[in-house]
Amino acid sequence: MNFFKRLLFYLFGFMLGMIFLFYFMGKKEATFNYSPNKRVLADINKKDWLFDSNIDTTEISRKNLTDKFKVDFSKSNVELDSCKTYVLVNKTEKKDFFYKIENCSKKAKFKKLLY
Repeated sequence: MNFFKRLLFYLFGFMLGMIFLFYFMGKKEATFNYSPNKRVLADINKKDWLFDSNIDTTEISRKNLTDKFKVDFSKSNVELDSCKTYVLVNKTEKKDFFYKIENCSKKAKFKKLLY
């Protein structure tokens, strides 16, 4: 079998595999969170949210949590056993917003920080 036939067989199988992946995985809405930032935000997004009294809840939504926020691991405390605390930064054009989140097993409690 020459190179051209092998290339055609490879491309045919590759295209069938891509169609399979897009068709079945597209319906599943699977996400692949490989970075630590994305994994923490996805974990927080799955839980019930509790807000402190001084937080405007329009600043935070489940959609813009993964898009606009970053976890500051240098200010976070992940060594705790009960509830890990993370500091989230929302960088906007005007100023930065900082939130401290107590990430427990079933709930995530948001507190606003002023830096």
